[in-house]
Amino acid sequence: MQPVGQQPAPTSNAPLESGGTRTGRPGRGMRLTTRLMLLVLVCLLPTVTLGIFVQIDERAERKAQLSDLVLRQAELLNGDILSIAQGARSLLVTAAEFDSVHQLDPRCADRLRPIKRNLPSYAFLALVDGDGAVVCASRPDLGFLTAGHPAWVQDALNAEGFSVGRYATAPGLASGFVPFFLPVQATADGRRGVLVAALDLAWLANHLVELKTLDARLQQDSVLSVADRDGVILARNPRHADFVGKRFPPAALKLIDAPLPGVVRLASVDGMNRLVGYVPITHSGSGLMVAAGFFEPDLMGSINRATLIGALLLAAATLAAFVLTLLAGRRFIGRPTRQLVSAARRWREGDFRARAAVSTENSEFGQIAAAYNEMAAALETREAELRQHAQLLEARVDERTQKLSETNNRLQVEIEERKETEAALVQSQKLQTVGQLAGGIAHDFNNLLATILGNLELLVRDLGPDQARQRAMIERASGAVQRGAQLTGRLLAFTRRRRLTVRATDINKLITDLGALLATSTLGQRIRIETQLDAELWPAMAEPSQVEAAILNLALNGRDAMPEGGVLTIATANETLAPGGGPDDPPAGCYVRITVSDTGEGMTEAVARRAFDPFFTTKGPSGSGLGLSQVYGMTRESGGTVRIESVPSGGTSVTLLLPRATAVGAAPRRDAAYPALRRWHVLLVDDDEDVREVTAEMLKDLGCHVQQAEDGNEALALLQRDGDTRAVPPDLLLIDYAMPGMTGLAVVAAARSRGFAGPVVLATGYAEPAEPDHPGEAVPDAILQKPFTMEELGRVLSRIQAQTDSLQHAK
Repeated sequence: MQPVGQQPAPTSNAPLESGGTRTGRPGRGMRLTTRLMLLVLVCLLPTVTLGIFVQIDERAERKAQLSDLVLRQAELLNGDILSIAQGARSLLVTAAEFDSVHQLDPRCADRLRPIKRNLPSYAFLALVDGDGAVVCASRPDLGFLTAGHPAWVQDALNAEGFSVGRYATAPGLASGFVPFFLPVQATADGRRGVLVAALDLAWLANHLVELKTLDARLQQDSVLSVADRDGVILARNPRHADFVGKRFPPAALKLIDAPLPGVVRLASVDGMNRLVGYVPITHSGSGLMVAAGFFEPDLMGSINRATLIGALLLAAATLAAFVLTLLAGRRFIGRPTRQLVSAARRWREGDFRARAAVSTENSEFGQIAAAYNEMAAALETREAELRQHAQLLEARVDERTQKLSETNNRLQVEIEERKETEAALVQSQKLQTVGQLAGGIAHDFNNLLATILGNLELLVRDLGPDQARQRAMIERASGAVQRGAQLTGRLLAFTRRRRLTVRATDINKLITDLGALLATSTLGQRIRIETQLDAELWPAMAEPSQVEAAILNLALNGRDAMPEGGVLTIATANETLAPGGGPDDPPAGCYVRITVSDTGEGMTEAVARRAFDPFFTTKGPSGSGLGLSQVYGMTRESGGTVRIESVPSGGTSVTLLLPRATAVGAAPRRDAAYPALRRWHVLLVDDDEDVREVTAEMLKDLGCHVQQAEDGNEALALLQRDGDTRAVPPDLLLIDYAMPGMTGLAVVAAARSRGFAGPVVLATGYAEPAEPDHPGEAVPDAILQKPFTMEELGRVLSRIQAQTDSLQHAK
């Protein structure tokens, strides 16, 4: 097929260069090639023979030295492990001299604990009696960890003298250990004990790393291993964590009790074949087996260098042979090659009508030139066909590229939307994590505050009229406790562990009242405060104390950003959001805007993006990282949002948007004084002894008779003492919510099922009253938030008394 618009190639070849005169006979080129190959082989034969001899001799000498090197590495490691075992022996011998140890006195723990603190290489020190019980230990919980007599305790009981045990673990320990035993001389009554020093295997692994670094005699590429008498690996470098506690392969297990140290080739526990030097237990002196393994190719560096030298020698010989061959090649190979190259260049440029000159068809190059000419003719025909196909393909590619571009644009939009969704999810998960942490902290902290506040109230009741100074001191301490309770409440509100007590709030009045505090004491004289309050500002639906804390947080951040002084501006305004806002904007509607601006150092874009992350701070150790996070949590919980704008060296502005309220609400009022209380018989249940004791004293001062129980089981046992005529049954239960075993709600449900019909008060350190976890749990009659005052306790009892009286009148 001939392409359109192209002339057919001439039938006769048009040579590009003259082929010259044809000389020689057929087959001469083949004889010349044979002679050149023989010449090269003769030149290279001495060099190749020399290189092979040197390499064989070097390899034999190096292999003879490998065994001595590997065994020496194992002996060096064994010497170090032996010193560790001797150190353990000296430690146990010294501890055995203590009288409390010799007499198997449990107070020997007071002697073992200081020793353990100074010896981080040991997991614990312990004294075990002849029955396998732990008499004393550096860890108070070791007695529980050894329940059931683990294997190392049995080994300790079987120890006749100083000896080493096997690999062991314990539930309370982060890593395994290997115990060393030393029997203690029997006491006067014939009791026998065994001292145990548990060497921490994590420390031993780190020690192997340090040993390689500090001891220049140890090879850095060696694999060091220490095993017990069962072949269980105690420490290994490298990859200790992957193989600790695993047994040697079967081939290596046979070497544990070998009669003499030696060197073997075997597959290591990681599956690699290595040359291993070992010192068996029979010769180690420490009761442990040590091994040093090497990947044999790594030790053959000198042989590889000799091989490189041989290769260089061969290369030099080859170069000399090439020079000799080039002289002949120019005459018999160069000229026809240039003709072929010239034709090939024309073909590369697209001129497939060019033909290579054929000097003689009987030579190898003549046959090659003829074949190339045939190939050029075929390529000339194919080129036209390919050009047509390329044009068609290009049109299809343009069409497909357009479609891919449109698809890629849609994909980019979806990716951006997903990034925004993932960012919102990450922020929500962070707040959830902090909320879980804050809930636990609030419970324990409120228990502490309840103990302090209760005792302060009891103290102030015992003061006389002439002790005004002491009364003032106690009132200041009580005020500090109340502020601590408010702090935990704010933290829980930020993490949404407490519902905000929102009401219509006059933000302008709140800022005016707060401005005096900021100007006089909080911000200092170098900070000038300016307010820009909208006279027509709507009331905001929020909890006033939380808004006040948020503004105070922002003011303190502004102060810290202006160490040389500056201007802090607090502004308010009304704002209406239209539908279709950003992903962080609240729903469309009316909002009250509060903006706190400073003229300080400002933030970078990266810092501003993380400003609301919990625990993120740029203040170093002095910052908690929760200030802006609390502001963010309060605003989002109130139904609004927070915006931040900052420019490095240009100041920062933080804006709060709070939902609009219809009217300003009144502040909550405290209950009126409660009437005289009856003499309640109260069953008080709380697992915290301090809280329980102070609550009992408060109840007694209120005229109540109190029975105490430290958990739900004890409380239910007291309720079941129906047959004891001396016991007065309780007519009111005061129960803590969070207790080990049974929660307060579970105790109430169990008491109801046993026939108790009296009122129940639930005391809790959590900010939100807990709801029943199961359908069977009962709901309490009243909730007491810890910490509570005696007045609050009296009001709760008075309220319950009024409810009880009204029910009796109704009957």
